[in-house]
Amino acid sequence: MKNKENCQQTRLIKGIYSCDNYADVYIGNCKELTNKIADSSTLDAVQFEAKASCDQFIYFVCWSDNGGLNGLLAELHGANTVFSGTHAKWEVFPTGINFSTPQTRPSAQLVNTELKKAHCKKWKAVTKGVSNGNRPFRAYPKIDKSAHFIWYDSGKDSSAGAPFQGFNHDEFLIFRFPISELFAKECHDCTHDCECVDDCHCSVCAAAIGEEQKVLKEQALGKSFLIKGKENNSRRCKTPYSEETCSMLDLPTLEPCFYLHWGDGKRDQLESRDQEVVYITACNPYGNLRFRGLTITNISIVPKGQSGTVVGNGNAVVSQSTNVHTPIRTLGKENATIVSQVNNTIQLIPSRLIHFGDLCGCTCASQELHLLTENATPQDYEILVDYCIDQIEINQDNTGKTRFPITVIKS
Repeated sequence: MKNKENCQQTRLIKGIYSCDNYADVYIGNCKELTNKIADSSTLDAVQFEAKASCDQFIYFVCWSDNGGLNGLLAELHGANTVFSGTHAKWEVFPTGINFSTPQTRPSAQLVNTELKKAHCKKWKAVTKGVSNGNRPFRAYPKIDKSAHFIWYDSGKDSSAGAPFQGFNHDEFLIFRFPISELFAKECHDCTHDCECVDDCHCSVCAAAIGEEQKVLKEQALGKSFLIKGKENNSRRCKTPYSEETCSMLDLPTLEPCFYLHWGDGKRDQLESRDQEVVYITACNPYGNLRFRGLTITNISIVPKGQSGTVVGNGNAVVSQSTNVHTPIRTLGKENATIVSQVNNTIQLIPSRLIHFGDLCGCTCASQELHLLTENATPQDYEILVDYCIDQIEINQDNTGKTRFPITVIKS
C-alpha cells in the first residue's frame, strides 16, 4: 500500500442482492468479518448501505435448502458499479458445512474460521449462470439486467441444470468481492495482504487427514451392527454420520455484571446543573470462562417508562447483533448499572464504543466517564445500554468412561 491513509479511508458503498435461498452479508478484511450489514431468509431483493475501506471485502455467506434453485444475484455501487458474474474478482469458498434452513445460520465465529482455511486452500472461481430476468430464476426489476446469477459447482451433481438447481454444493458458501474494485481510481495503489496462517485448519497434512477420515467413515458405515456406549447421553447421542447427530446445546445466558460508581460523598446528589466524574465497571463473575472483546456500543438516557424515546440529542438505536444485551437500570438506585448518554441538557461522555477488551475469569475492569447536566428537567430517568461480546470462551476440562457390551459365542 503506497498510501496507507487513503487505503484505510472509509467510503460509502450501496448494494442490492437476492440469494436463493439464504444469506448473511458482512464487511471484513482478510482475516475476519468486522460488521454485518444485511441478511435475508426469502427470495426478495435486499438493499443495503455500508462504509468500507479499500483494503476490505464484502462477503456474502450463502446457503440453499438443497431444493428448487441455487443462486446469488448482486449489484454493488461505489464510485463505479459492479454486477455479479461480470467481474473476474468475484470469488467463492465452499466450506463443506451443510446449513439448509434460515433458523440455523453460520455464526460469524464459524465464518472467520473458514476464512482462515480459504486463504490457504485458495478461493475458487464462481460459476456464472443466466442474467437477471431469464429462466429458471425469477426477474428482479430493481437489479440491473447485466447481473448474472452465480454459485459454486462442486462437480457432484451431474444434472443439466447444475449448479443452479437444488443441490448441496459443499455449502455453506462464502462469496467475496474486493471493495477496491468499487473505487478503481481512489484505491488503485491499495493491495490486500491475505496471508495463509497455518493453524492446523488448512495445512497439506490436514487435507490428507480429511480424505482418510472419509475412507474410515465409509468403512465404519459398511459394518452391520451398531452399539451405543452405555454411559452416553441417550437424548443427545443419535445415529453417527447422520443429520440428527448434531443438536444445539441449551446454554444459560452468560452475561457480565455492570456497575456505576458516582458521588463525592454520601450526601452527593445528581442536580439539574452538575458535573460528575463517574466510572462504569464490568465484571466477569465466572471463573471458568472468558468474555472476549466486550464493548459498550451505545448508551442513552430516557425518561422512566419511555425506554424507546431519547430525551434530546441522544441516539437510542439498539444495535442488532448476536450476543447483544440491553440491561436497563434506574440512575441513583442502590444497584444502579451502566452509563448513559444525553437529553437536551444531560450528557455522558463518551456515549458509545466504550471498550473493555477481554475479561478473564473473576476479574473486573473500569472506564471513566463524565456526566454533565445543564438545566436538566428534574425527573426520574432510565439508562439503556447496548453491549456486544465478540466471543465467550468456556474453559472446562472433562474426563469420562463408557462401555460397549459385546457377546462372544463358542466357535
